[in-house]
Amino acid sequence: MIKPESIEQLKSAVDIADVIGNYVELRRTGASLTGRCPFHEERTGSFSVSPSRGFYHCFGCGASGDVIKFVQEIERIGFNEAAQKIADWYNIALEYESGEMPKRRDPRPLEALKRFFINELWQNGEILGYLQKRGVSRSSIERFEIGLALSGAAQIDMLSREKIPLPLAAEAGVVAVDEKGRHYARFTNRVMFPIYNPQGQIAGFGGRTIADHAAKYINSPQSGFFDKSRLLFALNFAKDAIAKQKRAIVCEGYMDAVMLHQAGFQNAVATLGTALTETHLPLLKKLGEPSITLSYDSDQAGQEAAFKAAKLLCARGFGGAVALIEGAKDPAELLEAGGSEKLTVCYQNAVSLARFVIARIARAAENKDAAFARMRQFLDTLAPFAREEAAAFAAAHLGCNPGRFRRSAFAPIAAAPFGAKSDRAELTLIKTLALNQALYENMVDYLNAALFAAHADLFAAIGDEKRLFALIGDENIKTLSPDEAKDAICKLLMFFYKKELKRLRVEGRIEAIKEVHRMIDRLKNGGLAPFKRF
Repeated sequence: MIKPESIEQLKSAVDIADVIGNYVELRRTGASLTGRCPFHEERTGSFSVSPSRGFYHCFGCGASGDVIKFVQEIERIGFNEAAQKIADWYNIALEYESGEMPKRRDPRPLEALKRFFINELWQNGEILGYLQKRGVSRSSIERFEIGLALSGAAQIDMLSREKIPLPLAAEAGVVAVDEKGRHYARFTNRVMFPIYNPQGQIAGFGGRTIADHAAKYINSPQSGFFDKSRLLFALNFAKDAIAKQKRAIVCEGYMDAVMLHQAGFQNAVATLGTALTETHLPLLKKLGEPSITLSYDSDQAGQEAAFKAAKLLCARGFGGAVALIEGAKDPAELLEAGGSEKLTVCYQNAVSLARFVIARIARAAENKDAAFARMRQFLDTLAPFAREEAAAFAAAHLGCNPGRFRRSAFAPIAAAPFGAKSDRAELTLIKTLALNQALYENMVDYLNAALFAAHADLFAAIGDEKRLFALIGDENIKTLSPDEAKDAICKLLMFFYKKELKRLRVEGRIEAIKEVHRMIDRLKNGGLAPFKRF
């Protein structure tokens, strides 16, 4: 058991938004942050994180708790393991009642092999010369700790000399076991790039073949150390520049990122042989919601990856552009040929994300009707103001009136049933909470989508400008003062608990009935009672 006081020290030392931001794309809404709940399927952002209270809550499914509870639920692990995992991220030592420390991930195999690979490279003039011929400077080789993996047997021998157990190396993903139970090195005949997690700890390796292997690049396997969908190569070097410039360059390969940094583009990162995914976005969002320049390969596969990434970024509210490199396959190839000025111009003239998507849809569609339908579908994923500009560009491509796109894009929101008197009280309260974030946060313990009989979906969408656009803009729906809002919440809670009371009486649950009576008495006396199901 971890000592209670140690748990409290851990929770006070870490930022809950920082931890959750590794899993969920969050955006600031007043004093809290909101996003899409990771615990249930939803299209709106009903998930709220309050850093000042160290608490998260989902108004859709009711999930809530502190930072340890979140890691427990998202990782499906126990309390102690979740607490220890958070402590490891922040290099915090926890105290245990028994004095026994739990087994922790041991970075020794990764650190030992990193040193071994570096030494191997600097002793190999041929490969060192090859890298320098490719334009990689000695200072870049040192800065990025580039190494060389040749003999697998030499790696096994080194681990033995360092007294690092092979099963431990297998846990770290640098050693594997064959069908006969023998250990062997995962990386051979490859230039090696160490990969760090957002906390600055080595998480694994990427290896580029030097023997024309069919797999040009391979990464460490998925493990407790390494999850390529939550890692970006060179982020440990780029994060300060990204935060300062409010701009990030995302490329495809390790060599692209190394060469970009060497050419002065200190805000460059690379995905690890995978597409830019939903789980990468929180890593970038935490750095101040930077504008993203996609700098992918110019071949068909690279441009298709850019298309998918651009759609994802647009739908998640990121600004940015796609750089179309001419005269080279990728950034590294252009820089190798001395084209840093050309690349600068290329980034300056990059095509906005939305325009890139629209232009590509237009080229790929078999006819105007198909293009219109696909463009409309894409425009419907955008926030209202971004949609307006993109609709004008789409209309120009097709030679039609922009109003066709605007009407179709806004129709699903404008059609919301806001007229019935029986719904007006709910709509008024929801609009008030959406526009008064401080009030919303203060009332979080007293609210739940179940209280809203007619508009639970709109309540769950608080924090999502796109979903609530029509409600917020409807001048017929007024807003309440804080006292009026409190009274409205009291009425909703009173109605809810009276229904609970009837059900509990039928079920004969005496203790629960007593607690509901206490809730009702508190409401009758002008106080608020927390929402609770029985």
